[in-house]
Amino acid sequence: MKKWILIIVGIILIGIIGIGIKINSDLDEIVEALNSEHSLKEPNLIILSDSISPNQKHKYYEYQFDKGGLGYSRIFWSVIKNRKNENDLGKGLIPEGYKIIGWNEKNELILREWNPTAELKTVSKLKNGTIINGIKINKAE
Repeated sequence: MKKWILIIVGIILIGIIGIGIKINSDLDEIVEALNSEHSLKEPNLIILSDSISPNQKHKYYEYQFDKGGLGYSRIFWSVIKNRKNENDLGKGLIPEGYKIIGWNEKNELILREWNPTAELKTVSKLKNGTIINGIKINKAE
């Protein structure tokens, strides 16, 4: 009798573990779908400008999204490695409240504080020397 109870409990536990793994993988897919918006493969992405670093290792993008009948999104800036298979702009997304001005001769990004609307209440405070996706940041005054 104890043997059958252990077998049934074992089967139930295996089922519960299987269901947990399935739920976890479904949640990962949902998170990936939500984060995929900031990708060079996004069909509604509109690249406004881009620039390669002086050493050709990184590239920044200025972009926004076409929201159809709703118009366009706010403008975003991101810096990523300059490789053909690199598409994830979310990795190097510049915090709200700043925009990229360009590169300096040391392959560092130059940022300027930027608040296009009065609605932006949470502005990150970046310091000179902050690293974003492997690139050193300098703030323009």
